[in-house]
Amino acid sequence: MDDTIAAIATPLGEGGIHIVRISGKDAWPLARKLFRAAPPAATDSIPPLKAAFGHIIDPETQRVLDEVLLIRFEAPRSYTCEDVVEIHGHGGAFVAARILQSVLDAGARLAQPGEFTRRAFLNGRLDLTQAEAVADLIHAASDKALTSAVSQLQGKLSETLNGLYDRLLAVLAQLEAAIDFPEEGLEFERKQAMAEQVRAVQKEIDALIATFRAGRIYREGWNVALVGKPNAGKSSLLNALLKEDRAIVTPHPGTTRDVLEERVRIKDLHLNIVDTAGIRHQPEEIEEEGIRRTRRALQRADLALVVLDASLPLDGNDAILLDEVKDKPRLLLLNKSDRPQQLDTGALAQTFPGETPLKISATTGAGLDALIDCLHTRMLEGVPSGEGAVITRERHRAALANARDALANVVQSLDSDLSEDLVAVDLNTALEHLGGLLGKTFVEDLLDQIFDDFCIGK
Repeated sequence: MDDTIAAIATPLGEGGIHIVRISGKDAWPLARKLFRAAPPAATDSIPPLKAAFGHIIDPETQRVLDEVLLIRFEAPRSYTCEDVVEIHGHGGAFVAARILQSVLDAGARLAQPGEFTRRAFLNGRLDLTQAEAVADLIHAASDKALTSAVSQLQGKLSETLNGLYDRLLAVLAQLEAAIDFPEEGLEFERKQAMAEQVRAVQKEIDALIATFRAGRIYREGWNVALVGKPNAGKSSLLNALLKEDRAIVTPHPGTTRDVLEERVRIKDLHLNIVDTAGIRHQPEEIEEEGIRRTRRALQRADLALVVLDASLPLDGNDAILLDEVKDKPRLLLLNKSDRPQQLDTGALAQTFPGETPLKISATTGAGLDALIDCLHTRMLEGVPSGEGAVITRERHRAALANARDALANVVQSLDSDLSEDLVAVDLNTALEHLGGLLGKTFVEDLLDQIFDDFCIGK
């Protein structure tokens, strides 16, 4: 935390601009070694939060490396709550790396992944859920994911969790007072009132846990596997959904030998859609590995899109496929509906009674709008509406579940009129889980796990 750190804060490659970010107590003295304002006499009088035009100079050769804008941020009014300097230069990969190297040569240390945001957390600018929201915001791939990340970054989840934490803290204060002054004691009626307060918190925790499915869909998307026998049109359907020729399509069965995963935008959500190898009797040796991977993809999927060739009768390969998906959430698709239909839908209805297949044509686009509507509806089944707090990570769900279980013990102990010491143990456990969720209590291993997933420069 005492080091001054630096990194490129924009994606590597060619672009309109790059940003080299420096944070730490020596950020401005270090930048002054490299920056020459225009005119040079103005270098020492650059005010905070104002962009200054000038050049980055190689201190050894005095050669100009780039024409830049420089912005100073004085602690605590910065992203990290430390002194920060940002150098905005032209967006070439080499010039960005050259300026960063000059900053490192001048005395800074290369930042670790997520170290800027980690410092923002440790310096109290963000709590842990807000810090995670920064990563979610960067990786957002849909409107729902963006809205969820912004809400969490603005503190909606933090506000809810802090409210629960404070209410439990108030209950604990009453218990601690009774422990410290045993002659006062807690009457049974007061214990019952405390139990009702804890039950109310339990109920709100359960409501938060129920948002996890929605939060995971918003953040990670929905995993969908395209499955079918060879040449049913799975790859053509993937290309139609992507609106580009991503998968190889030929009239020869078995063209797809491996899984191909792509991200597809579905209105305000996104799918992680996997095109798989066709399942059939007696596959070639190389196809066998593809089919094994198909089955793994099917196990991980939230939904199976079962692509059937409506222009052919059901056969043994279809029977194998339908048996594979019988216990899986699925959507039946009758592809090639632009051709004369030979598939017996009555036999299909006997296998899956009550399910209505969608008729589509991956080549003409017929039925694709209905498919998109259906997918969007299925994704949002059971997802609560409204703009309340949503949890997005397994870490959130696990911590809340542990807190809820500890509170169940608290209620049982209060109802049984057990001693205040026993009740306080479980209540402290619940507070520890909520505190760990917010970052009020944490271990270094947890921070390493969270921030290692960030990009360098954030």
